[in-house]
Amino acid sequence: MNIATEAFNTKQVCSIIGVTPREVNHWDKKGIVKPSIRPAAGKGSQRLYSYADILAFKTVKNLRVQGTSLQKIGKCVRYLRQHLPDISQPLPFCTLFADDDTIFLQEDEATLLDTVKSQGQQAFICLNISAIDMELRSKVLELSGKRVEEVTVGDYAYQVTIEPDFEDGGYVAEVAGLSGCITQGDTLDEVREMVVDAIGCYLEVVNELQDRGITLPVKKRKLRKNRRA
Repeated sequence: MNIATEAFNTKQVCSIIGVTPREVNHWDKKGIVKPSIRPAAGKGSQRLYSYADILAFKTVKNLRVQGTSLQKIGKCVRYLRQHLPDISQPLPFCTLFADDDTIFLQEDEATLLDTVKSQGQQAFICLNISAIDMELRSKVLELSGKRVEEVTVGDYAYQVTIEPDFEDGGYVAEVAGLSGCITQGDTLDEVREMVVDAIGCYLEVVNELQDRGITLPVKKRKLRKNRRA
C-alpha cells in the first residue's frame, strides 16, 4: 500500500489525529490545513485529505497542546508558504521550535527564523516530525489495511472483507457468500454497523425469494452455543 496516494475523509482524520470535525473545518477555513485532494465544494460535499495533510494536522495539534495560539500557527503557516512556495503542505516538512510567544523555523544548525515576528522568552519546544511521522504511519496502516473479519448476525457468522476506499475515503465491506452484499462507511466502526444492517436486509430478501420458490446461495457458519455447566 502506498500511503502517500491514499485519501482520508474528515471522520478518518478525526479518528487518526484525535480532533473534532469542528476543529478540522475551522482549520480549513482559517487556511491552516486545507484538503489537498478534494476541497469542500458546497453543502453536502466531502473534503478529502492526503497523508501529508494528516501530518500537518498532527503538527498543529501538538503546537496547540503546547499552548501555541491558532493565530500564531496561522502566521507561521503563511510565512512557510511564502518562503517555501514549492511545498504545498510545509508544516510537516520543517523543523519547528515553539515557545509561548512564537514559532521558529530551523534553517540550518546555527540559524532559527522567527515565523511569527514577535519577541519573547525562548524556552523552546522542538517538534520531532520524524517521530510524529512514525506514530501516524503505524496508526494509518492499521486503519487502512485490507482486513477479513467475522460478523455475527443471529445464530450465524459471516466472513466480511473490509478495504479502504481510495477514491472517496472511508471503507467498503463485502460479505463473502452473499453475492452482491456490499456496503460502505466513513469509519471502521460505522462500516461494521452497516455490514450488520446489510446482511439483515439481504437475508430478508432471501427469505422472500424462497417463498416464491427462488433459492439464492448463502454461505454462513453456525455458531456454537456454550453448554451450560
